[in-house]
Amino acid sequence: MDSIYLVGFMGSGKSSVAEEVEKQLNLPLFDTDQIIEEKTNKKITEIFAEDGEAVFRDLETAVLKDLPSTDAIISTGGGIVERQENQKFLKEQLCVIFLDASWETITKRLSNDTNRPIWLNKDRDKQKLLESRKPIYKSVATLILKTDNKEPDELASEIITHIKG
Repeated sequence: MDSIYLVGFMGSGKSSVAEEVEKQLNLPLFDTDQIIEEKTNKKITEIFAEDGEAVFRDLETAVLKDLPSTDAIISTGGGIVERQENQKFLKEQLCVIFLDASWETITKRLSNDTNRPIWLNKDRDKQKLLESRKPIYKSVATLILKTDNKEPDELASEIITHIKG
């Protein structure tokens, strides 16, 4: 089976849904942000603060390309689509699922989050960023799932139904 790539904005449910798919399919789960933290021995917030977003995006691209192309679930960072080379890579994959959450859902889910540097940046217009990324997420996706008012296990079941076709 081809690897399942989950894309979407921060707070769309990628990590939670990936964990549910992992449980239901018994496939290994790879989270690009978690891998970056393990490789650098730094939190994502530290990488952004100390090294900058460009360095983080370099690490993210390298990790994406090193992941298995079969028999895995891959939860990507919300900004993975910022780079054209990552967009091209994702468009070449057979199972890319865009978890589409509304702005209201995202703000509710992230209201107390302190681990996302872009979310914590008061000068950055996150809603505008979401709107600019949505068309890119859609362009790389083979399936789009609305996540508003849905539980991770429900979304995982929808994904499994889709891939088992």
